Amino acid sequence: MKTIDSGHIYELEFLGSGTQTLTFLKRSGGAVSYDKEWDSVQTQEVLRALIERTKYLYSILPCVETQDAIHHLRMALFMYEVRAWRRKQEKVNRKEDEHDDSSHPRVWRDNPFDDVPFNEIDIELRPTGDDGHIIL
Repeated sequence: MKTIDSGHIYELEFLGSGTQTLTFLKRSGGAVSYDKEWDSVQTQEVLRALIERTKYLYSILPCVETQDAIHHLRMALFMYEVRAWRRKQEKVNRKEDEHDDSSHPRVWRDNPFDDVPFNEIDIELRPTGDDGHIIL
């Protein structure tokens, strides 16, 4: 993997020879301002593809490590969606350059997300809205 534009463009190597470019969304907001912006995929969409691919691999040759990979990929997607949901609730999503994490200090270690209106089970199958995040 080679970084072309940190956080936004990566060159991935094929097995064998060749490369493929993975380009992520680049938009300005309260936290950052870019001279050049573009539409593209969000990390969440790539995670959905990785989950589907890993489920496919599991269907061919099931093993506990692949089950664990699916779980952890789902948890990564879940955490991105929790972050987006929380920022929407606090009205800071892309508008402010910082937000207060003191009321949410690594809640998943001590709290089963009682206040979050969704869970990680099949999160990759939930419909998404125009902003790329799940629809509740």
